[in-house]
Amino acid sequence: MPTVVELVADPDLGLMLVAGAGQAHREVDAAAVSELAHPGSWLQGGELLLTIGLLLPATVEGCRAYLSELDAAGVRAVGLGLGADLPHQHAPDRLVTAADEIGIPLLTVPDPVPFIAVTKAVFAARARAERQDLEWALRTQRALTAAAVTPGGLLGILTAHRDATGRTGVVLDLLGRVLAESGPGSASLVTALEPLIDSVRDQGLAAAAVDIGAGRRREVHALGARRLRGWLVVDGPADSPAAQQVSGDLVSLLSLELERRLGMNTAQRRGRAQVLDRLARGTVDDIVAARWLASAGLPDSDVRAAAVDAPGDADDLAADLLVTLPDALVRVLGDVVEVAVPLDTDLAAALGSLAAGRAAGIGMAVRPGALAVSLRQARSVLSVGRRQGGHVRAEDVASSRVLLGSADAESLRGYADAMLGPLDAADRSTELVRTLSGFLEHNGHWAATAAALRVHRHTVRNRIDAVERLTGRRMDEASDRFELWLALRAREAARMSTGQRSGGDTLPRWR
Repeated sequence: MPTVVELVADPDLGLMLVAGAGQAHREVDAAAVSELAHPGSWLQGGELLLTIGLLLPATVEGCRAYLSELDAAGVRAVGLGLGADLPHQHAPDRLVTAADEIGIPLLTVPDPVPFIAVTKAVFAARARAERQDLEWALRTQRALTAAAVTPGGLLGILTAHRDATGRTGVVLDLLGRVLAESGPGSASLVTALEPLIDSVRDQGLAAAAVDIGAGRRREVHALGARRLRGWLVVDGPADSPAAQQVSGDLVSLLSLELERRLGMNTAQRRGRAQVLDRLARGTVDDIVAARWLASAGLPDSDVRAAAVDAPGDADDLAADLLVTLPDALVRVLGDVVEVAVPLDTDLAAALGSLAAGRAAGIGMAVRPGALAVSLRQARSVLSVGRRQGGHVRAEDVASSRVLLGSADAESLRGYADAMLGPLDAADRSTELVRTLSGFLEHNGHWAATAAALRVHRHTVRNRIDAVERLTGRRMDEASDRFELWLALRAREAARMSTGQRSGGDTLPRWR
């Protein structure tokens, strides 16, 4: 858009700047003519208001109020028409004084120049500016396209954009890692914009956000064609609107480059899936496993596996995992994606980002030759993840708490009552149950049990003899002890599931 200075410099207009020179850099969007005493409500902002001053106030205070209203309405400058047959032959001192105080440019239009000439000049200059912006955008688009078809990849596209616009860019993968950057300071930029990225993270390919402050304009855009592949962060001066015109082209070209990378990885994905197929058949010697891993370009290190539910888009999730986790083995089995990674990869964090909201099972860490074991664990605990609606590790379910928690309260109560019913019916039922719990808690040590219950050892022996006689179970049999322990835990689990507290019984700790 033309500025006030540029309009004054037009020799065909002969305009003179007589006040408000400090704001002469203002851009003028349009020109309007009005002789109203209060024209502000009829304006949209951005105008050069032309007037012959027919109703110009006669005092400095009045001129100040008049110009203040125009400034509040967004008027960029005021042009006063001069002429022998017009109210004013020069700019009145009161108007000049008020314009300087308010800081609004005041121009004079000489007698032979009609207002229509000024109006045409403003719109002609605006058209030239728009044409220049369009030509610049086309040149920049060609430069970006040229960069996209050369081997430069993401960095080449970002560099071409920076050279044309002066704005730096950073491409992040789905885990927030930098894939390419066109300027220094990417780490601090990404850190500063983490809240902005988090605010649009769940919006998929429609995600976009802008932060304007301290003279900077920072943008966040989602990248990808059919699904989210990464993020673009752009930083540059806030006063370069033309540069914003090519943001969409930049997003499109970077998205195509990411998709191209994905396509190039298809053969690699097949090769790694074959390696995972071999390792999943059973445990093998670590030397053999290392040779298979090396054939896929992967390190020989301890690994961990996971199984993820992905109904309807398993192939896309597998592709995301392969692109984002460079050392991963990935394969698709129906609606389940299986992945194995070295231990130095934060698999839980990766799944938290790439498979949020999906059920997943994560196996334990194993040597390379025993990957089949970790995979088997992952598949097994995936069922727990489906019930819980989240990601579950094998270590989390290696507890009787989980096993008992998977049964309904009625089944637990039925088992416990069947096992402990004879004790419940005895005269000293509470004493017998407490003694049994203490005995199992202290691994069958008579003295320790007696001390915990604050009774004599002979009392403990008498009570345990009664338990054996009533239940028909022998404490020197491991299977009998386990069944009684499980009955006590089942009764407690049933009480907890129905919101009841246990009575005075002291139950064995979870093992």
